[in-house]
Amino acid sequence: MTLTGRLFSAQEAYRMGLVNEVVPLNELMPTAEHWAKEMMECSPLAIQATKEIIKNTGQPIDTLESVRRMRASEDFLEGPRAFAEKRKPVWKGR
Repeated sequence: MTLTGRLFSAQEAYRMGLVNEVVPLNELMPTAEHWAKEMMECSPLAIQATKEIIKNTGQPIDTLESVRRMRASEDFLEGPRAFAEKRKPVWKGR
């Protein structure tokens, strides 16, 4: 897609897995807010690391600062602990 510049419909983007959902225009903001809320339930350090990984595709993950910071955090332990205890994690961002 990057090399050809080919355009495609929202439905085709959905079929290719490039978008999570296709909705009518009047449902756009509530849907975007739903996805934002779902992302906000994740560890902020994991979100930062994910964004850095995407931005630096091809670079070894262990060399990325946000990944090192996430792995050394309290949140890195909280996720598996909360899962084992069958509760929602309490993210501290540290």
